[in-house]
Amino acid sequence: KPKGAVPTEYPVGYFTSATGITIYLGDAYPKRFHGNAFIGDVGGNLVHRKTIDREGIQHVAKRADEGTEILRSRDNWFRPVNFVNAPDGSLYVLDMYRETIEHPYSIPEEIKAFLDLTSGRDRGRIYRLVSPDMKRRAVPNLGAMTSQQLVKQLGSPNVWNRRTAQRLLWERGDKSIAGEIRSFLSVCENPTGRLHCLFTLDGLGLITVADLKKGLSDPHPRVIANTVKLCKQFAATDDEGQILKLVLGVDSVNPHVQFQLAFALGEFADDEVASAIAQLMQKNANNQIVMNAALTSVGNNAHLVADKVLSKQEYRRSSGGRAVLEQLAVVLGSSKEETHIAYLLSSCLDPSIEFAVQQSVLAGLGEGLNRRGSSLQKLVAAAVTSDSIRDSFRESFERAINKATDTDAAEAERLAAVQLLRFNSSDGILDSLASLLSARESQQIQLAAVDSLLGQSDPSSSEPLVKNWSRFSPVVRRNIIVGLVSNKSRIPTLFDALESDVIKSSDIDRDIKQQLLQSQDANTKQLAQKWLDAEIDSDRAKVVENYQDVLDLESNDARGFEVFKKRCAVCHRVGETGNAIAPDLNSVQNKSEADLLISILDPNREAQPNFNVYSVITEQGQVISGIIKSETTASLTLQQAGGKSQVILRSNVDVLRSTGLSLMPEGLEKDLSKQDLADVIRFVKSIKPLEK
Repeated sequence: KPKGAVPTEYPVGYFTSATGITIYLGDAYPKRFHGNAFIGDVGGNLVHRKTIDREGIQHVAKRADEGTEILRSRDNWFRPVNFVNAPDGSLYVLDMYRETIEHPYSIPEEIKAFLDLTSGRDRGRIYRLVSPDMKRRAVPNLGAMTSQQLVKQLGSPNVWNRRTAQRLLWERGDKSIAGEIRSFLSVCENPTGRLHCLFTLDGLGLITVADLKKGLSDPHPRVIANTVKLCKQFAATDDEGQILKLVLGVDSVNPHVQFQLAFALGEFADDEVASAIAQLMQKNANNQIVMNAALTSVGNNAHLVADKVLSKQEYRRSSGGRAVLEQLAVVLGSSKEETHIAYLLSSCLDPSIEFAVQQSVLAGLGEGLNRRGSSLQKLVAAAVTSDSIRDSFRESFERAINKATDTDAAEAERLAAVQLLRFNSSDGILDSLASLLSARESQQIQLAAVDSLLGQSDPSSSEPLVKNWSRFSPVVRRNIIVGLVSNKSRIPTLFDALESDVIKSSDIDRDIKQQLLQSQDANTKQLAQKWLDAEIDSDRAKVVENYQDVLDLESNDARGFEVFKKRCAVCHRVGETGNAIAPDLNSVQNKSEADLLISILDPNREAQPNFNVYSVITEQGQVISGIIKSETTASLTLQQAGGKSQVILRSNVDVLRSTGLSLMPEGLEKDLSKQDLADVIRFVKSIKPLEK
């Protein structure tokens, strides 16, 4: 391909800019379109359509139109940004209509000089999306209808009619219409219409126990699931237990119903709730989404729910049962209910409980306690713990040491034992963990030992990691470095090792160097500037300009794959290689080689905000950096380069700040030759698009 030639073929199946995701719920199109997702791609001048599989709790979308799109335009000013389900059952398309849709920052200055970035600001329009033979139909004037007539519209096949009728009934506040709504609820054939009836009654403040009972006995599982949602709001006033009795009586195994039950049970304060949650968890042991919902409902009953699970011998022995117990223990350990935690600790250390089960509970409690700045050892030493529990605790960890160091044991059992040792620094544990750093051990055992050593409160646990540095593989080395820089008390160990030349600057990946060089701690930053190659040119545009000859080099995708594995796989995944943290490389294949060079050398020029790095300093001085993977009201989860996830309780956060920088570090030219850059660009361009 001649240098500078414009490519004529691009990978398909990826958005350049997805906007206005709208589910079509009208009745003017053929049935196969109902429930489809319509998405605008303003960069591609098209509207894309997907079918949606709603059987599971997580919906799965698939391309609906092969080799074409539902709507496409030759007019490159066509910018579909949003959609509306219309009164006539069709879909309205909002066209922003602009000459230039790209962000000014992403347009080179030499091109920007010839553009009017505001051209089209007076030309927006709305289209009605119809087929050539579709006839316009009259739209009923719902505002002029009586309340009785509006009730019938709640069952309309067109979503605009249903929602507008419900809104008008709410706005009118006509409570005399309750009988009409209940009568229609009994005869409406449209399950969505029956839902509108129930929610209209609720919005008018007229819903009764009888109405909820009717919804919970509906033949359609989605009506049942949504009625369960309605039941939640009455939990606080359910003095006689009528609503709880209805909820506990729901026996549908449909995943949507189970999902809503998992949330609803937590709203009720009753002794029966713990048993119900335990049963629901057992029933959904293989459905992590329902399990996560149930975990939000255990509240102050976590110890009771765990006790119910522990009482079921066959279930607690299963891998699913142990996983449930570990998650419950994490929830309980994260709380400040010391008496409840001691209760679970005592229950799990009972001689009748299997060692594998004890390990799961102890590991969960240890993780939860660590998240809030406490530890298992502090708990065991506290007054709420008896001498017999302390003896059983010590015996469990002695068994864990024996299992971890038993080379004849199954690796899965050894890993569980090694991971448990992280939560205790009693005599013999550090030496046992250090013995597992041998090259004779598998990488998984070594990594688990590294994590457990770095999880110890004793700073001396870092010593065997530095002492054995020359024996470790690159993967193990990275885990050690990440662990050292994640704790203020261990950072000096890293710089001491750099000073003594045990660890070399070249052993540290660029993203970690960037983290240290931008540290908010003045001493850490000063030492990083002293021992790490800090001479990164801040003028990234100049760097890009100086590396333009990379585009003229002969390149090889096989060599590029080796560069990818060494420098990129820590965040990017291709096939079975690497970690799926950063953007999917399939999605950048429509970029030119020149654009890819810019993305590598100047990663912050057009970085996606959801891949910006955040830094968290905990109350204990732990420093954790990564992208925010998920958030709840109680915690946030950071995804780190290398694939690790860290859950941090908000109550344990001292400082949270955005670095404003991409997860991909600047200065990669310090680690890659020009030939390396040419080869890795060639490799990225050679990746075959995934089938959609």
